Amino acid sequence: MPDERTRTSKERGIGSRVIYKLKRFARYIGLYRRTITMPDGVRYRERSGISIRRALSEHGPGLKKYDVRFPWIDSEGRRSMRIRYTASRLYGDVGNDPRTVLYGQFIEDITPGQRVLEIGCGTGSGSARLIEAVGPSGGVVAIDRDGQSIRFARQRHRSDHASFELDWIQSLIGETDGAFHAIIAVDPIEGAQTPPDRSKAASDIARVLHPGGMLVLVAHSLEQLAPILEEFLTCGISIETAKTLQPCQRSGWCGAVLKRAGELNPPKINDGVSPGSFQS
Repeated sequence: MPDERTRTSKERGIGSRVIYKLKRFARYIGLYRRTITMPDGVRYRERSGISIRRALSEHGPGLKKYDVRFPWIDSEGRRSMRIRYTASRLYGDVGNDPRTVLYGQFIEDITPGQRVLEIGCGTGSGSARLIEAVGPSGGVVAIDRDGQSIRFARQRHRSDHASFELDWIQSLIGETDGAFHAIIAVDPIEGAQTPPDRSKAASDIARVLHPGGMLVLVAHSLEQLAPILEEFLTCGISIETAKTLQPCQRSGWCGAVLKRAGELNPPKINDGVSPGSFQS
């Protein structure tokens, strides 16, 4: 016969499984709310127990809300904010942001001291990897058209050598030619309605890429990536395809790495000076 310790161990195991199943059921019907704490102390408190998958499903509300509390205070003296996770606004801490998967396939080609432009940075999940790669001697300028994403990114991924801006490609008009050693662009011609608009968007981006620099194009699907590639390969500036990225299995996001013709000059060491806005 099993001794008392064996029976106690089995009973605890059964009890743990029952509690786990009860929590899953309570979460499914919206009664159980989780608090997710990141290693650096950032905490996400669910506003409802419904899962992200269910919230974004065909029959779900289309969003999931969290109250976020930071262990630091922002420039306006705030320590917390409320966020809304949607199909187009992804938060890597609590869900899946394909940027982190795709960026991992080229991040080794970004070196300390480089100046990097990220177009379509979202909530900054991929930006964090870029900031780490360029180090304090480099700089990352990240832009997006979604105000909530930029406000969150400024707080969550704040850095002395990164700038998050609410803007889009038109802001490149006054930028110096070849100002960035690398450019990552997520759906860069989105919103450009006519062929001339799409062509101008591609040429503006290619113009501010340093000769020999790396251009990474990211799209939500292979069907969307094809016309984007065509625009850049025929934009009038010598751009060639270097490699394709392995699509993200979970989301279908995909991308390609391109290079601008020429030789890449070594970056200037900024010794931790902020990259500021677009202007060098």
